[in-house]
Amino acid sequence: MRLSIRWKWMISYLLIVGSILLFMALYLNARLESYFYQRFEDNWQRELLLAKEYVAAKDLQNLTMPEADRLADAIGKILQIRVTLIERGGRVVGDSEVDFDELLELDDQSRYPEILHATEDGFGKSIRFSLIENLNLVYFAVQVGDTRDPKGFVRIAVPVSDVEESLAEINQLIWLAAGLGFILVVIIGFFVSNQAIRRLQEMTAAAKRFARGNFSGKIHLSAQDELSDLGAALNHMSEDLEKNLNNITHERDKMEAILHSMVEGVLVTDRAGNILLVNPSFQKIFQLAPPFDHTALKDVIRNVQLLSAIERAMAGRHDLVEEIEVMTPQRKQLEAHITIMGSKLSPSGAVVVFHDTSQVKHLEHVRRDFVANVSHELQTPLTAIKGYAETLFENGKLKKQQSREFLQIILRHTDRMSKLVKDLLILSRLESEEFRSHPERVQLRNLILQAVKSYDGLKTESEVKLNLHIPENLPPVLGVVPDVETVLHNLIDNAFKYGAGGKEIIIQAREINSAVQVDVIDKGMGIPSEDQGRIFERFYRVDKGRSRALGGTGLGLAIVKHIIQKLGGQVWVQSELGRGATFSFTLPKAH
Repeated sequence: MRLSIRWKWMISYLLIVGSILLFMALYLNARLESYFYQRFEDNWQRELLLAKEYVAAKDLQNLTMPEADRLADAIGKILQIRVTLIERGGRVVGDSEVDFDELLELDDQSRYPEILHATEDGFGKSIRFSLIENLNLVYFAVQVGDTRDPKGFVRIAVPVSDVEESLAEINQLIWLAAGLGFILVVIIGFFVSNQAIRRLQEMTAAAKRFARGNFSGKIHLSAQDELSDLGAALNHMSEDLEKNLNNITHERDKMEAILHSMVEGVLVTDRAGNILLVNPSFQKIFQLAPPFDHTALKDVIRNVQLLSAIERAMAGRHDLVEEIEVMTPQRKQLEAHITIMGSKLSPSGAVVVFHDTSQVKHLEHVRRDFVANVSHELQTPLTAIKGYAETLFENGKLKKQQSREFLQIILRHTDRMSKLVKDLLILSRLESEEFRSHPERVQLRNLILQAVKSYDGLKTESEVKLNLHIPENLPPVLGVVPDVETVLHNLIDNAFKYGAGGKEIIIQAREINSAVQVDVIDKGMGIPSEDQGRIFERFYRVDKGRSRALGGTGLGLAIVKHIIQKLGGQVWVQSELGRGATFSFTLPKAH
């Protein structure tokens, strides 16, 4: 059963008011009853004490029974109540309501509660039904004479009906007043709530209009109270809603324009895997026709790689990039960037952006094939040249000095070409899709010290001072030992070749956040700013003539870049012309 707010208010209001009125009525009833009974008792105690003084003056102990009975009749007539005179032993010697002839038939009074209490305390009281009066009476008794040697007792019997009748009349008036007050409260509450309900109904109707997008009608504010504050808040809310709705419409139109102009395909799904939004590029890539709204993605695209990638991203609650291959309507290589929508703890869906990398993959494949083919083609003749050169060097048919010079030239070029082939093969391996590095815990400090140790002879020969700043507590990193050694040797080689003019090389390492950074610093000629952006490209040389003279292949820094990126780090250079260069790389710390 649905109750309106009016009746909820009325019921709550009436329960509160009714409870208060009921409590007040019960409280007043109890207080008045206690007050009247106390006044009743105090009044008749005073009358009893007066009767006691009167009897004491007559010396009850020396009165005969007829005299005592006449005395009781006289006091009872004055007080308009029943008065009984009782000897110390409990025998009745006078009673205003009992004839003299019947006094001897009365019971011993010493066993009654009021007489017992009066014997012990001097005053006693009890309430019981009187057979003589045929109604409930309150008996008050008091000793006559010295409390240590009482001469007897005076007892009065007062009906309680007078007090009960008065209390009944007062209680009737109290309950009548409470009832009338309750009815008045109901009437006032009804009119007050009716006015409030009308205002609430007006606000409800206005809120429904706002929800439908109709912001024209505003709520009339008639009074300065909480409901007026609510109405003002709703009016303000309607203005904000209208403004926000216009902004949302504008942003939606802008987003649709952006999505339609994007070359990349865009797909938005909810948590259950249903399609929420696609753009025309997505439809073009997968050759699909609308409608798609709230259609299960698995019913539209049957690509296991894509579906599995989205499921992994949602299950793992993290963004990821996945390369997928589409076979129909034509074979394509796509790079899917999957981004989780909403909170990472409770994702609401996923946004997938598709980049068509088919052409890029093709060009990379052609380039890698070219490098691999050139390397393999050069390896055999280079080996033969080196073999003949060694034979010629040992033959000695030419003049010894001339033969040695030729042979040294052949060997030098052979070594250079062999190194070139070796670097090409390393680069090809690093760029290969089949190549997967398996980083392990590596003590980078030990590798740096070992790499520097291998240059002891070169330091002496070139008179270059090599300074190390490697902390002993340098944390281990994630890497592959041979690859990290290759990086270190390439950077140190470059420092000796191009920075030896400064006569100092500095190698330092330090912990930075979640990674370890290594810097190889030389004080040589430096690198021009226009060349720094291309220094890590293969075969790129700043000074081509000098690089070849020093035996460089032009692939060392490209190899360094590929290795560091494969291991999850970064590599960069900072240099000023004439002030040397600083080559830096980072590797993630091992946990």
